[in-house]
Amino acid sequence: FKIRMGLQYDHGPGELGPYFEALGIGRAMARRCSNCGCVWFPPHASCPKDGSLCEWLELDGTGLVTAITRTHSRLPFSDDYADRIFIMVAMFGADNVAFGQLTATSAMVVPGDRVCLVKLPADYSRPAQIASFELLEEDQ
Repeated sequence: FKIRMGLQYDHGPGELGPYFEALGIGRAMARRCSNCGCVWFPPHASCPKDGSLCEWLELDGTGLVTAITRTHSRLPFSDDYADRIFIMVAMFGADNVAFGQLTATSAMVVPGDRVCLVKLPADYSRPAQIASFELLEEDQ
């Protein structure tokens, strides 16, 4: 006979907690290198360029779409397949690009469109899974 055992762990977000909390309510918390001034969204605890510590700052939550992928897929830890639009976003005020999902899958998004972070639905249990964006009014 077989015995099946499983373990479940709850793991907090640690030092990046402010990023994940803000992401869930549609805000953009980034980190700036105290030495070179580079701003990272998603944040890094220390600068990937020079290893210096980074300090928290809030961005305005908007950016420009740089790349788009349309797919029928599921997110990690979920069983539901759906049409999705994933985007790479150059956040205003950051020196890198971020990965996210466009909330309206029927939207005709093109590179250069402006987007903003949006609050995740109240029943969404994994805000760390993905940043959600929507097109800004003037680009629809």
